[in-house]
Amino acid sequence: LKRRQSRRIRQMASNKDKGLRSEGLLPAVGVGAVVYYLGAASLGTLGLVGVSVGVGYGVGSWAIDKFREKRCQNAMQRLPPAVKVALDQWQAFLASRLPGRQPSPAEAEALFAEFAQLQPSNAQHVQQFVHAHGGSTSAGSARGADV
Repeated sequence: LKRRQSRRIRQMASNKDKGLRSEGLLPAVGVGAVVYYLGAASLGTLGLVGVSVGVGYGVGSWAIDKFREKRCQNAMQRLPPAVKVALDQWQAFLASRLPGRQPSPAEAEALFAEFAQLQPSNAQHVQQFVHAHGGSTSAGSARGADV
């Protein structure tokens, strides 16, 4: 019996990359399988493994979101002051025209044209920034709403 169990564990270890891609899920499934094959698994133990997987996944997602947010903040701090002011003015302009929602591509194009009439220097900085990062301020692009 013990030989069969150890053979199964070795087989599981050699096949661990087949099918399961999540780094957090694979160890939990492996631990659950070992506990099951040893015959000591109870519903409580398996439930605890399941909860641990869920918590680990949630914490990992949260950490990645925080990392991305911090990276974005750092990138914004490195921008030239004129670009920061222009982006702030554009955001304030959008918030005054469309409070609480994102514009559609057509709305973004029309609003940007109005913004360019009222604040041409800031509009030029915003347009250069958006184009440098792969966006567009015209409706012909799918990313027009990202202005």
